[in-house]
Amino acid sequence: MQSPPTVSVIIPTYNRAGTLPRAIKSVFAQTFHDWELIVVDDASSDETPQLIRDLFDTRIKYLRHDCNRGPSGSRNVGIEAARGTYIAFLDSDDEWLPEKLAHDVQVYSSRDDDTGLVYSGELILGPQDAVERLPPTLHGRAYDDLLAGDFIGSCSRVTVRRDALEIVGRFDEQLVNEEDWDLWLRIAKSFSIGVVDECLVKHYVGHEQLTSQAGGLRRIYEGRARIIAKHREQMPPATLAKHLGDQAGLLLNYDLPGGRKLGFESLRLRLLQPPLLAALMISLLGTGTYRTVFSQWARLRHGRYMGRVQV
Repeated sequence: MQSPPTVSVIIPTYNRAGTLPRAIKSVFAQTFHDWELIVVDDASSDETPQLIRDLFDTRIKYLRHDCNRGPSGSRNVGIEAARGTYIAFLDSDDEWLPEKLAHDVQVYSSRDDDTGLVYSGELILGPQDAVERLPPTLHGRAYDDLLAGDFIGSCSRVTVRRDALEIVGRFDEQLVNEEDWDLWLRIAKSFSIGVVDECLVKHYVGHEQLTSQAGGLRRIYEGRARIIAKHREQMPPATLAKHLGDQAGLLLNYDLPGGRKLGFESLRLRLLQPPLLAALMISLLGTGTYRTVFSQWARLRHGRYMGRVQV
């Protein structure tokens, strides 16, 4: 039996036959070669099985679910099968630049065993070939900063220590979205965060991806509500107020009484929140007016994401 590789790369996929080859080829193109690749097919109904047969390589381990388990379940299955010291995640519609794994491993080798997660910057490629650079920001002992907001982001940016996952656990399959933020929080609570100060991930964002994966504002709200409930006891009042205020802004799109109640709960924790106060005032004009204003504001602040999802 071959000795374990240094890195196990996990690609979860569901009906992504059109983009999966690009992701796989970016793994093959890595300048660091001591890796294994685990592709977890979440019961795809497209040509994914045939595609894997056409791309046959002894370094690919292909696992297929009989029924859909979602991205968290797929990544957890990959983690169970992984043999590497480090585990790197790559979404099937993203790709890496060739130096990604080499830089991640170098960061681990240059730091002590306190580092549980390393992430790099990413290039966000939107429609009409628009490119936005998203460099890494915070590092070190950054648990409080991560409670305030997910500065790490997508799984494609991250390589984790396998033994860190054995301590903090894997992805929470009960979460409907932002399950990656939940895992980063649990890692950051016990370990230090390392960074690669380069943008080595290409993250593709298109209209079809925005609406189908985000699942609408209700899904975003519900997912974040579960994250907040899970970690709120560790949140300082100002941090909790910010999250509740953001949630109120979402909820006002389709539940005015619930959104106002949540907004007032946030204001009791921190009164000076001009955006929330403005949102509550606009909500007095009715749901239709609020949605229009919210949509325009979201396009300005989150143009590639929340500004175009459906209520």
